[in-house]
Amino acid sequence: MLCLLMGIQASAQELTQITAPVIVAKIPLGETVIFEEAAITFESVMEDSRCPKDVTCVWEGEARIRVIIESGSDRMVKQLIFHGERFGSEEENMLVETKTKKLIGYKLSPYPESTVPQNKRKYFLEVNLKH
Repeated sequence: MLCLLMGIQASAQELTQITAPVIVAKIPLGETVIFEEAAITFESVMEDSRCPKDVTCVWEGEARIRVIIESGSDRMVKQLIFHGERFGSEEENMLVETKTKKLIGYKLSPYPESTVPQNKRKYFLEVNLKH
């Protein structure tokens, strides 16, 4: 019994704590949100070839969206890529970075279903804040 308890304790010590991302905004397609001094507009879905969740696919597909970031007189058009359920790297999907915070495009929702055509999906971009 003592060996079993020691094994459980050792396993518990090896567990790593995972923190869930903090979703600070869900930006609907065509809408703008303000973060500190930057305006972020989810302008368009350029492609959504992600494999529908109710279908078996060989390739997970990807989605590409266009975002406009405006701060003062600066204007940047950025393309974000989502591979299946996963987003690209933090660098690829970085929207705004200050000295202490990063705003990252985290997820494109809804995830496709074969019964809902792309032109009928009400897309929104989930944005994650990292400190």
